[in-house]
Amino acid sequence: MDLLFISLLGLVMGIVTSISGGAGVFAVPTMLAFGIPPINVLALNRTSDVGVVLGALKNYHRSKNIQWRLGLIAALPMGVGSFLGSNFVVNISERFLNYIILLGVVVGIFFLLKPIKPSENSEKKSFSVLGLFFLLLVGFWSGALGMAGATFAVLVLVYFFKLSFLEARSTHIAAAIPETLISTAVLYLGSTVSIILMLVMFISSFVGAWIGSHLAVKHGSSFIKRAMVGIAIIMMIKVVVNLLA
Repeated sequence: MDLLFISLLGLVMGIVTSISGGAGVFAVPTMLAFGIPPINVLALNRTSDVGVVLGALKNYHRSKNIQWRLGLIAALPMGVGSFLGSNFVVNISERFLNYIILLGVVVGIFFLLKPIKPSENSEKKSFSVLGLFFLLLVGFWSGALGMAGATFAVLVLVYFFKLSFLEARSTHIAAAIPETLISTAVLYLGSTVSIILMLVMFISSFVGAWIGSHLAVKHGSSFIKRAMVGIAIIMMIKVVVNLLA
């Protein structure tokens, strides 16, 4: 049952995260509801992210939208932040971790519901020190919780580095490889999750990411923006249902 649940969840997470990010916002509470310990949930969530970045990389690379120079630069602050964030959560109590996860879900939903205002940007790409600082924070957030981290990163790349949504999502896929591997390793070592569940989550998310990235590349930036808004609406409905339950 656990293997079937994780495989189906991983497939959905892979599709959603590879397009817009934000899958962890619904996946983490879902896994907690099934009785999986919090630190194991975070380890599985990050394993899904590893499957996503590796599964989606080929399609985004073929689209020629990855800004490799910026991606390599962004990988450093994101990697450092991820290491700090993942070590933070493995060294706190389970009770406190539950509160942190709850906060993460609320923050993730808030940003997913936040209107996405930037339009397609034809200006020359820019370099932003402030943007790198925010990528450090994104790395810490992703390493610790992994909920909507990709969404935050895309918004930082759009707002501060003037990329289109397709370029931002493509570039983040490449830049996120080190930070996802780092935090997954740290969280796995601090958890009790089985290697089989981790492998199932990775494979299903990899397949989902291949499907999702193919759709994102085919339909472009407008599709990614609509997907981000769509995920936000789903999150809003989920919150209302939970309040009425």
